[in-house]
Amino acid sequence: MSKLNSKQSKLAYGIGIILLLGPIVYLGFPSSQTGGADRSGGLGVLSQMRRDYDLGEATLGKVDPSSAAMNLVLLGLRGPAASVLHLKAIEYQERKQWAKLRTTVDSIILLQPHYVQIWKFQGWNLAYNVSREWDKVDDRFYWVKEGIKFLIRGTERNQSVPILFHDVGEFTSSKMGISDEKKFFREFFEKDPDPKYETAPGVAGPDPITNPEGKDSYLVAFDWFTKANEKDDNDGAIGVEGKTHVFFRQGPARALMSYAQTRAEKGLFDEHIAAFDRAYKEWMDVYGKMDFYGLYNHKYRLNSTEDELKQLADENGIPLNEQRRIWAQNLDMTNFRYWRDFADVERDPLMLEARKSLFLAKKAYNEGRGFDRVGADGSLEVSDAEKFLNDAQKHWAELEQKYPHMFYDGDYVDQCMLVVQYWLAVHQQNSREVPKEYPLKKIWDSNENARPDAERTFLMETRNRSVGG
Repeated sequence: MSKLNSKQSKLAYGIGIILLLGPIVYLGFPSSQTGGADRSGGLGVLSQMRRDYDLGEATLGKVDPSSAAMNLVLLGLRGPAASVLHLKAIEYQERKQWAKLRTTVDSIILLQPHYVQIWKFQGWNLAYNVSREWDKVDDRFYWVKEGIKFLIRGTERNQSVPILFHDVGEFTSSKMGISDEKKFFREFFEKDPDPKYETAPGVAGPDPITNPEGKDSYLVAFDWFTKANEKDDNDGAIGVEGKTHVFFRQGPARALMSYAQTRAEKGLFDEHIAAFDRAYKEWMDVYGKMDFYGLYNHKYRLNSTEDELKQLADENGIPLNEQRRIWAQNLDMTNFRYWRDFADVERDPLMLEARKSLFLAKKAYNEGRGFDRVGADGSLEVSDAEKFLNDAQKHWAELEQKYPHMFYDGDYVDQCMLVVQYWLAVHQQNSREVPKEYPLKKIWDSNENARPDAERTFLMETRNRSVGG
């Protein structure tokens, strides 16, 4: 039984409260900063930690104070408030009220800056959906950039979430490289049409947020994919949900593959082999040597020697045949062998000559040099375009003989079909009969279903050609 009377008990409780209040004030006191320097004098430990680890969500966002969302925020219901704003954002998008859409999206992320799905969805929405609502290519490019910029802001607020870094790389790679507007977007990425990014009067420069160093879009994507993998190394697979790990990690190598492919397309033949050599090494020596975990958490490595397969089988405690099965299954799933062989073939000087011949043939045809000429002695001289196309046929036919496993379908067959399509067009416009035999006849005859695609590509590439002789 307590010996303290009522007055003494109250006094003891009061002293206890004061003693406990001290640590609470010390830990919870708000820190103040002036010019980036901490002025709290040791106070505000929790506030400093929230700032250091970017865990604070003190802002209420730019929410209309009279709206239903603000009522929910004031009740502490940030999640439902963000849901209401999501619905408003969709409504503004349907009404094409772009300024209100942007403001609403900003409010959402201020309310829930660490909810990763918001960043992923709205970044995708701006880059893929909103951009399609515009007719002019430069307007579409603006909204693609807005989606990428949105994701970049997401990486700044969520430094330990690898998937956001990966998505910046994926958006940059896909929108600039494989979208319908890729021809313009890739150029705009380095030379933005917005006058405010001019480096000098009349000299276009890149947007410093999406391309601070003015690099090729695939190299910028490579940097973001690399950062994503580094984050994954540091933080594990946190934030990689929704994407198979073995596909997530191949981002840097695939970006370098795509970059290498554009060298010959741009006529940069001196860079072609070096770029593919770099891509091959990234695929084989970096990505291929990473450790992944498959079914039952068994470790495997895509680029494995026989000795490494035995070592991994011992580590996993499984028979060698089972290790080989896991390895082969994932080789097929990732198409690892195809991309290995593709990069290896592209390093062959014969492939460089094949791509160079086709590039020069296209250039000649589109410049109006696809017409035969009559020489000074009255003899017929075939056009420059046909000369290059004859060389291209020869080189591609030699490649097919050398690497038959790469010519069953896919890009190489498409390239051969396109060579023949140009070659047939040259004969047609010169009113000459097509020879019964030619180097790529076997491929042309055996891929009849690929002819419509070849014709479609030909028409797209030649729609602005010169018709002068």
